[in-house]
Amino acid sequence: MILQSLVQYYETLEKQGKIAKPGWISAKISFALCIDANGKLMKIISLKEQDKKGKEVPRIMSVPEGTKRSVNIAPQFLWDNSKYLLGINSESIVVETDSEIVKKSKLKKAKRDQECFLSAKELHLKLLNSATGIYAKAIKNFFVGWNPEKALKDSVIKEHLDDDVLSKANFVFIIEKSLFYAQEDNELKEIWDTIQTEVNDRTQGQCLVTGKIAPIALLHPGIRGIRGGQPAGCSLVSFNDSAYESYGHVKDQGLNAPVSEYATFAYTAVLNKLVSSSRHSKLIGGTTIVFWAQDAVEEYSDVFSTILTGEETGVIEQQDLAYIFEHICQNQSVDVKGINFKPSNEFYILGITPNIARLSIRFFWHDTFGNLINNIRRYTDELELIKPSYEKWQNIPLWAILQETANKNSKDKSASPLLAGSTLRAVLTGAPYPQLLYQSILLRVKADQDNQDKHIQKISWIKASVIKACLLRNYRLEEEITVALDENNENVAYVLGRLFSVLEVLQEKSNPGITTTVKDRYFNAACATPGTIFPILLKLGNHHLRKLVTERGSKIYFEKLIGELENKIDIGSSTVPTRLNLEEQGLFILGYYHQRQSFYTKKEDK
Repeated sequence: MILQSLVQYYETLEKQGKIAKPGWISAKISFALCIDANGKLMKIISLKEQDKKGKEVPRIMSVPEGTKRSVNIAPQFLWDNSKYLLGINSESIVVETDSEIVKKSKLKKAKRDQECFLSAKELHLKLLNSATGIYAKAIKNFFVGWNPEKALKDSVIKEHLDDDVLSKANFVFIIEKSLFYAQEDNELKEIWDTIQTEVNDRTQGQCLVTGKIAPIALLHPGIRGIRGGQPAGCSLVSFNDSAYESYGHVKDQGLNAPVSEYATFAYTAVLNKLVSSSRHSKLIGGTTIVFWAQDAVEEYSDVFSTILTGEETGVIEQQDLAYIFEHICQNQSVDVKGINFKPSNEFYILGITPNIARLSIRFFWHDTFGNLINNIRRYTDELELIKPSYEKWQNIPLWAILQETANKNSKDKSASPLLAGSTLRAVLTGAPYPQLLYQSILLRVKADQDNQDKHIQKISWIKASVIKACLLRNYRLEEEITVALDENNENVAYVLGRLFSVLEVLQEKSNPGITTTVKDRYFNAACATPGTIFPILLKLGNHHLRKLVTERGSKIYFEKLIGELENKIDIGSSTVPTRLNLEEQGLFILGYYHQRQSFYTKKEDK
């Protein structure tokens, strides 16, 4: 189902001219080797572009599909890095300050660089043997005339010894004063396309994806750009050990799961395109999320991306979301900025993580755009909670929720990939939130202490919102949970949380400038074992009330508020529970948060 969906999306993009045809891929190209008609290197041209943040990034260009490589030597046609096209690399250049051990290591790397160049030379001279065009002749002359051993003495190379040209960046060829690159030359394109159509003795079989009889791919190209994956790419489908092979297909690799070369190219090409696009790919808790709409209208992805991260990546802005939500949730099409959004359009979301040289599928979701918006609308409604005035988000992005489950004092501040996948799956499908999410937030509430320098809040807006959402969906407490303070709620845990908040504010009022409050000393115990802690807190509260002798109005206010809350739970009787379970602890924290925010809310806002 996953490969079929990717192949269908590829075919849609191909019809629209938005993706390379079979045998070609979109690659990140940083520089061009400018040569003359005789193959002499004239200069190196930067092809980098500026992204929205002003950072220089490689240009995405259509180039011949490369051979998959890890530690093997495998050149690409008409493009590659400096090892293959120049026979040198920044890691193998020996300098005077190098020790003997370092020099020995670099000389070994330099020898391999020269072997890479010789393999690229052999490939190009073989494929361009009978070619007569100006580009073919120039490239053949370049490989014949270039000597890697003398490369560092070349005037053009000397100009770039101190920059990143000789790193892992990719190059293409261009002839001096030409208006196009080598891979765009008609003769060279025809040579490459002819090679791709030669069947020779490749094994034929029925493709599991298309159902057609076609040449079967033994090796699948890698997916590049996955955070944490190998730079050369990670495989989604691969067999390289007898333990994974089917009976009768020993050492036949891809024949164990026959996928045609066309389908293999299509799904890898489109997945690489999705991963490289900020409009179709996001990193959430170590999991790379890619998403797309069936008809390849990118604005659908912009809507989901904006909801997921809180960032605007396309023409759809935050202010447009409410308008789109309103109509889509009513199963109505809506036009926004010239784009027609249809509830019936199919939408796909794929979550992947790297595992050494392979990819693991965390989840795959496929449904209509209307169902997606409805489930997200439910998720945002469940998170809705009164918030401090300094919080600017209208909807809390998922990455911010996951970040609250991690220890901000540790070196690794990322959330569990398993938790990220299961939480997103719950958001997309409307299923219960993972219990680990609720437990992790409760754990952080108890473990964290307020620290302004590190931007840590023991009970933050996000933590309280997640607790509210989990209580609503997992524990079905719709009647007992509101967006803001509910003064009529008589749930014992909720009222105890409110009472704790009042006692804390009373302490702060009676002791101006105090740095350590009852929250720092007693909150965790009061949340778990209120029957033991609240008699102590109330005794301290009476002491703090006596300090408000000069502020009679404040003293009466707190006495009245504490008395009202005590009457709701009958302090001193068995009504105050000895322990609170996890559900009740969540209500306690929510009651505390509501009451605390109520003190800072203007009377007219209430």
